[in-house]
Amino acid sequence: MIKAYSTDYRTRLCEFFSKIIETHKAYISHGELQMGVALDSNELAPDYQEAWLKYLDRQVANPDNTLLLYLDEEEITGFILFGITEDGAAPYGQVFDLSVDPAYRGKHIGQELLQRATTSFRERGVKDCYLESGVNNHSAHRFFEHHGFQQVSDIFRLKL
Repeated sequence: MIKAYSTDYRTRLCEFFSKIIETHKAYISHGELQMGVALDSNELAPDYQEAWLKYLDRQVANPDNTLLLYLDEEEITGFILFGITEDGAAPYGQVFDLSVDPAYRGKHIGQELLQRATTSFRERGVKDCYLESGVNNHSAHRFFEHHGFQQVSDIFRLKL
C-alpha cells in the first residue's frame, strides 16, 4: 500500500534508508556527498543518519516535494521522494530518492512509486523528469532505463 509520509514514520524511514545504504554503497551519488551523508563514493560519514534526517526534514518541508512510502502492513518496503523545481527554462520534475527493500524487489513496488511521481508531474504540466544515481548502481540504471529514462550527463567531483 502506498501512503503519504508523515513524521510518525521519520525514525523508521531513517532506519530503512540506513539498511539500504549500508548494504548497498553503490546507492551513494553526488547527492549523498553534498548532503554530508557520505565522505566518498564508498564511505558513509560517521554521522550520516543525522545528516540524512536533516536532508529529509528540509525536503518534506518544501511544499513542491512529495514523499510516498510503500508499506507492507506497517513495514516500510520502499519510498520515493520527488518534487518540481522551477529554476530551469521550464519547471521540471526531480526524483530525489527511490529505494525498495531488496527482499521486495521484483514485485513492482519501484514501478508503482515511480509511476505515482511521473503521473503527478504530468498532471502538473511538467514535461521533463531528472534523477541522479550512483555511478556503480547498475541495477538502478537498468530499472530507470527500462522505464524510459536516458542518461544525459556524468557528474565529476574535485576534492579540494
